[in-house]
Amino acid sequence: MPNPEIAIEVENFGGEDDLEDFDGAETTVSVSQLIELGGKRNVRKSIAIHEKSLAEWDLQIKTRNLQLEALKAFYAVLAAQERQSQVSQLLSLATQGYQAVADRVSAGKVSPILELRASVELNMARNSWEGSQRQLLQARQDLSSLWGESKPDFDALAGNFDVLQEPPAWEDLQVSFLDNLEVKRWEAELARKKANQGLERANRIPNVTISFGIRNYQETNDNAFVAGLEFPLPLFDRNQGGQKAAQSEVSQSLYQRDADVAKLESDLRSSYQAFLAIFHQASSIKQDIMPAAEKASEATQIGYQEGKFNFLEALDAQRTLFEVKNQYIDAFSAYHEARINVMKLAGRIDPFSSF
Repeated sequence: MPNPEIAIEVENFGGEDDLEDFDGAETTVSVSQLIELGGKRNVRKSIAIHEKSLAEWDLQIKTRNLQLEALKAFYAVLAAQERQSQVSQLLSLATQGYQAVADRVSAGKVSPILELRASVELNMARNSWEGSQRQLLQARQDLSSLWGESKPDFDALAGNFDVLQEPPAWEDLQVSFLDNLEVKRWEAELARKKANQGLERANRIPNVTISFGIRNYQETNDNAFVAGLEFPLPLFDRNQGGQKAAQSEVSQSLYQRDADVAKLESDLRSSYQAFLAIFHQASSIKQDIMPAAEKASEATQIGYQEGKFNFLEALDAQRTLFEVKNQYIDAFSAYHEARINVMKLAGRIDPFSSF
């Protein structure tokens, strides 16, 4: 409620004859109180409640976004760990291959040019290994920074990096889309705008100020009560401009809500289609391409040891396997990012839940 006001008023002093000094002064002490009409106070309370609700929705959205960012960083570390493991295997194979070629060169069975070629492959594998180490360190740093650590306080993460979950049906995502935090926040935003419109309507009704006090007549030392009632006459200003502005804000918010919701639903549809494509790509690499590449590499290595294949053929099989493994890691990294994006847009509030 508005605070009351106190007023002290002195009249008829500092004059001449009977009004000299304070001889004929009249002193009035009064208290006045503004009485709000039209339910303005209740509407202001409603606006405050809606503003608090908006702040809570903003907190939920920021918390959810941080959780999803951490989940993406988590899978980025898993991907870096997988890549570092693959490069370590490649380095081991390159080292073994170089040693085998060096032994054959020493025995005079193959040309020294092959040893030079093997050394190039070995150095490239070492450079890849060093690069994977730096990428892993950066990924761990990015993850730990999300909880305020300037230096990673963990050595490795455990997680199911290459586990695929069947995509949900589009109809299920359309239902859960209504739980999208950005969509639900609009309900509170529109409620606040409408409450503000109600306040502008209430402001067309003038308030009343009542006052009550005591007046002292210095000349006779008598006291008397005084009372007053004050209110404006709403002849010209009935807050027409404020009401029209509030109505315009409500209409604008409705259009903006519809546009934002349509954009979010369109983003969900696009993300879902991208997720399906990435899911099928990752499935194909995991189930078909990777096993075939591993078998081909293994057979080539055995054949090379038995003298059935030359060094270049064995080297080509290793390179092919390494490229497939890179595609494998890239595909699953893209799969997890696409899955998280769909979860966010579909209103799956728990970022660690599955489809």
